[in-house]
Amino acid sequence: MTQRGEWVAAGEAIPALRVVVGDPDRVLRAKLRGLLHMGNGFYVVGEAGATQALSDLVVRHRPRVAVVNAALRLPGGAEVALAVAAQTRNRTQVVLVSEALDEELLGRALREGVGGFVHRESLLEEIVPAIRLVSAGHTFISTSMITLLRDRIAAVTAGVDDRLAALTRREAEVLALVATGLSNAGIAEKLGIGAGTVRSHLARILTKLKAANRAHAVGIAYESGFIAGGSHRPRARGPA
Repeated sequence: MTQRGEWVAAGEAIPALRVVVGDPDRVLRAKLRGLLHMGNGFYVVGEAGATQALSDLVVRHRPRVAVVNAALRLPGGAEVALAVAAQTRNRTQVVLVSEALDEELLGRALREGVGGFVHRESLLEEIVPAIRLVSAGHTFISTSMITLLRDRIAAVTAGVDDRLAALTRREAEVLALVATGLSNAGIAEKLGIGAGTVRSHLARILTKLKAANRAHAVGIAYESGFIAGGSHRPRARGPA
């Protein structure tokens, strides 16, 4: 028999990935707890329906992932999820749950280091892959949000951040596809290039933007207006 906080893989009990859940809906918290405990390798070490209680849980348990509804806010109105991400970078990864497909909220979340954005309507279907990806340092964005973004990605060359203007055309395309949530393999397939080439482009993008990771790079792109409304393909001032 395994102990609490362990799960069995290949016949051996190993530590489960520690998760806290913050959501005002008690019924939904119970559903999430049940789902995450169904042999998925996760263990919910705490849950809360209020801001201060959630903050206390994060400090006390130091979970690998915090699943937090955007409805939970600080006294000044800021989303708790963004504050947790900013305060616990690389220690606790955050999956933000949003009632709406809010592009502005997504942009702010990515800038603060939030690893996942999940639409409330698809939460139960997407939460397991979302936690797996963000716990490994990747970015997860709900399929519904990706679909919305795909129709609106554009490069705005006039008045963009100088760092973005330094990107080549191909680097700008890669950055735009990163913003849709595609993996390196997905970007490679989309552009007809190798996965190694995508990694090389990403390394140069991070260097030029002085970004810590791909989520940070996407946040810079949102903040600078590189990713905005429209349907044109991304362009940049540099050579191809």
